[in-house]
Amino acid sequence: MRRLLAAVFCAAVVLAACEDDSPPPPTPPPPSTETYPDAGTRPDAGTQEPWACQRSTTVHNAPMRLLTRLQLEMSRATSSAQRTEAIDRFVAEVEEQGGRPLVSDVKAGHPRVAFFVRGEAGRDTFVAGDFNGWSATATPLVQVRDTDLYVAEVEVPRTGPQPYKLVKDGDFIADPGARHVAWDDFNRHDVGRFNSLIYPELQDAAKGRLTAWYGVPATVLGDARDVFVYTPAEYDGPECPSLPVMYLHDGNESLTRESFAEAADSHYAARPADSAVLVFVALPDQSVRLAQYTFPPARAPGWPTPRGDDYLAFIRDDLMPRVEASYRVKTGPQETGIAGASLGGLISVYAGFQMPEKFGFVGSQSGTLFWPHDGVVDRDDGNAMIVRASQEPVVPVRFYVDHGSPVAGCTRDGEEGGDDCQSNLEFVEALRGRGYGVAHWNEPGAEHDWAFWKRRLPKLLCNFRNAAPAVCGL
Repeated sequence: MRRLLAAVFCAAVVLAACEDDSPPPPTPPPPSTETYPDAGTRPDAGTQEPWACQRSTTVHNAPMRLLTRLQLEMSRATSSAQRTEAIDRFVAEVEEQGGRPLVSDVKAGHPRVAFFVRGEAGRDTFVAGDFNGWSATATPLVQVRDTDLYVAEVEVPRTGPQPYKLVKDGDFIADPGARHVAWDDFNRHDVGRFNSLIYPELQDAAKGRLTAWYGVPATVLGDARDVFVYTPAEYDGPECPSLPVMYLHDGNESLTRESFAEAADSHYAARPADSAVLVFVALPDQSVRLAQYTFPPARAPGWPTPRGDDYLAFIRDDLMPRVEASYRVKTGPQETGIAGASLGGLISVYAGFQMPEKFGFVGSQSGTLFWPHDGVVDRDDGNAMIVRASQEPVVPVRFYVDHGSPVAGCTRDGEEGGDDCQSNLEFVEALRGRGYGVAHWNEPGAEHDWAFWKRRLPKLLCNFRNAAPAVCGL
């Protein structure tokens, strides 16, 4: 049965190539100075063509003609090795020309879309989306001849960005070869999931978009993690702007527990001049969070060895160069921020003191600022970041600090409803006592939870671009 399906698939692709409309009309060539994989030109490239940075030009899936070419090459191949070489070229070209899935030309009579997976991951795998009612079994990936390539082809109307997932053993997962994603709107109260997108260029032009980088390796840590890059609507405008950039921790949860992207959309729509590229850095898994978001020393029994310095080295040495090579972002500490919530706030503050040459702005939401300076948890002998703020030489960094507190007033850290307000207030006082630029917001009654951090995120985003707290209602 599989051989029959594969034969039908191959014939269908060749036939579709004949039935497809005439070749697409020529598009303007990219500027000769264009070097960014995801939209646009270098900041020093001068005046840009109006189309150079618009989504219709820079955001798209790979073209269906790559699959048609593959089938023609495979029909001429005389050995398994030649077919494998053809598939290798095909996969590389798909990545270079927009990522999965493949789509027919916009003027094609039948809006065809092809999904594929290579290797054992493609065996007994299906694709689901609005086009098949999210059925877990209606659209199987079919093995192509004796290769390790599995493909499915369907018609999907170009009525907007179309979400889909792959289905393996009944589990719905994002397509790891798809570049453009959107949260699937299910709060799993843990690590969340994303839909991959067909026709990503049809996303609402008034809102930002997410690009997924899966499995970004961390050299010193010896692990890999997903990174989601949010580019605001302003980034895709005809002016081809270069924007400031901020790195945010807990990059999956901040997009899927509560949508920080949605909060950013709302703020940037109201204040487009504040627009920035936001890089959401996920964890490999939750088990490493405490280690990677804390710093030496740590002598509490049973606690993991702190690896915050290694984590920050990943951001500085592995991630930042990739972001700066792939996106039109401004460089230098005054245009670069780092932010997070809870332990993410703690490691952000630490990063500001450790790397002021990289990060000129630090945002902390309900930061775990009671972390002790000697690493012994639950011993009241001075909190590490408060000690640094009050005793060490002043560094050229601005701080944003927010947190909740009981309605009746701040209580000691650890008490119900306190949201670590005591240590946060002490940190703000220490900063101000040394002359730091600091914006502070206390939300009485707010809990230590993503919903409250999302609600306060616009204040953080505003303060990143506006040094005067009053501009942001702080």
